[in-house]
Amino acid sequence: MKLDLSIVVPAYNEIESLESLYEAITGYIDSTDLDLQFVFVDDGSVDETYSVLCSWDLGKAHSKVVKLSRNYGSHAAIRAGIYHADADAVMVYSSDMPEPIEDADRFYKGLKEGYELVYSVRTGYRGDLGSRLFSKLVNRCIDENYPAEGLIGVAFGSKIKKELNTDIESNSSVFFQIFQMGFSRLAIEVPYLEREQGESKWTLAKKVKLFVDSFVMFSYAPIRVITSIGILLAAVGIVCAIGIIIAKLFNIFEFAAGWPTMISIMLLGFGVTNVSLGIIAEYLVRTLDAARNKKTFIVDTVMEDHAPDGR
Repeated sequence: MKLDLSIVVPAYNEIESLESLYEAITGYIDSTDLDLQFVFVDDGSVDETYSVLCSWDLGKAHSKVVKLSRNYGSHAAIRAGIYHADADAVMVYSSDMPEPIEDADRFYKGLKEGYELVYSVRTGYRGDLGSRLFSKLVNRCIDENYPAEGLIGVAFGSKIKKELNTDIESNSSVFFQIFQMGFSRLAIEVPYLEREQGESKWTLAKKVKLFVDSFVMFSYAPIRVITSIGILLAAVGIVCAIGIIIAKLFNIFEFAAGWPTMISIMLLGFGVTNVSLGIIAEYLVRTLDAARNKKTFIVDTVMEDHAPDGR
């Protein structure tokens, strides 16, 4: 039987929250009429996450557990799940359950109404200062329609799925890539649920990496900012040079030894130069990855469990 929806669930060391996740998923399966497939992706967990996922019986729903060879990060894990999803319609759901799994019906309904992308907007949520700043920069430099509160869940149809599986980007946010495609989209409001078990694996280091990756992969703003700074500093330098020449020629004032000024100018100049080279290097590294055709993820094992009733 043709599947209605594949739900991709990435997991990394989530042993503490798996029991609650299982109860939520099985309860949802019993209440829905959709023909579902759950694609769990173990992103190189070092605890018992993979074995627990493989032991689950999801009743009438199909399931697949994809084990990656190591920890590649949540976005690579999501891409692996999308690649192994069998339904034309795909939804991404987080294992820490930030929204009710029952909302999958609402996502699927939006897709059936003709939208190629359906995404959630969080209600009752306000991120920290860093998150809000990140969102504002994303809206300004990448996509003005990207949700200011960030994404919880997203579902999409066969067109987006095909594009994602054709162009599997490394060091890239899958959500930004989806939004950049420009297909018709629908936003639905969902309540934000606080995490109850375990700790978030979304560390500061990962947030910084996503920040750098996002702006290097999807925006030319960093290069343009550095170019503008370079032009401004060059203009200031030219004006200062002309001023010094005029002052010398007409003896307007005497110059004293200005070592502090000279050091400050040199530090500023070298600092801007090094930042510029760093940003250029970020672009070159990603160009190198694309030229080498480096794999975004490597699959270790795929365990598939068809529904007992043969559906």
